[in-house]
Amino acid sequence: MADDLKVLSDLKNKFSHYEDYQRCLGDLSRTIVQINRINKESAGQDEIGKTYHKQVDRPTENLTETLSYVTKRLGMVTEAGKETSDTMAKSDEEAGSQADGF
Repeated sequence: MADDLKVLSDLKNKFSHYEDYQRCLGDLSRTIVQINRINKESAGQDEIGKTYHKQVDRPTENLTETLSYVTKRLGMVTEAGKETSDTMAKSDEEAGSQADGF
């Protein structure tokens, strides 16, 4: 059964880029928040501005919510990958210790 379980030697590295992705998405999210703020302040409150906001505000909020969701989920994957890698490394060490005892 143990032959079926294989750990990539670079498992931790496979997840290392996810932190960069998460950081980039966080930067993008902050930029979108700034754009949203500027957008709401600059379109005006006349009929043209109100029409503009009816068309733009909700989709922009949806984009912000979607980006937030993806960023959060990516963080969860990153953390799970690290924990899995650490668990597998610890298991490997413990198996080595047990084998040395025989």
